[in-house]
Amino acid sequence: MIVRRCSQGNRVRIYRNATPGVTRTKKYHDGSTETLTYPSSYNYFIEVDGDILKKTDSFKTAEEFYDAECSKKHGDTHGRLIIGKTKLINGVATVKADYPSASNTKDAIKEFLSVRNIEYSESDTKDALLARVSEL
Repeated sequence: MIVRRCSQGNRVRIYRNATPGVTRTKKYHDGSTETLTYPSSYNYFIEVDGDILKKTDSFKTAEEFYDAECSKKHGDTHGRLIIGKTKLINGVATVKADYPSASNTKDAIKEFLSVRNIEYSESDTKDALLARVSEL
């Protein structure tokens, strides 16, 4: 189970090892597949670009490793989750400053929604996209 995903769309994820030793295969609309084998032990593991790089029983350790991996991909990481300040939207840590506003381009708003797996129509207007953002 994915606990946290990179807010910039990079392939960095923390998983909760809810099913140790299980292999999961995901099929995408374009016909491609992705296979992930959960470790046989440990409560959490961090997957980066398809490879499991860290296994641990500590969520704090998992978050710190995750943050270090995100830092390698982009400079503006959120760090550890802060209750009351950070909101998880489909596993993506989001702070108030991340939310797009009317000053953002339509493409930037779409990117914000896409990274968080929020559905929208390609024909949606900028105002409709901003309305969807305000519902989060």
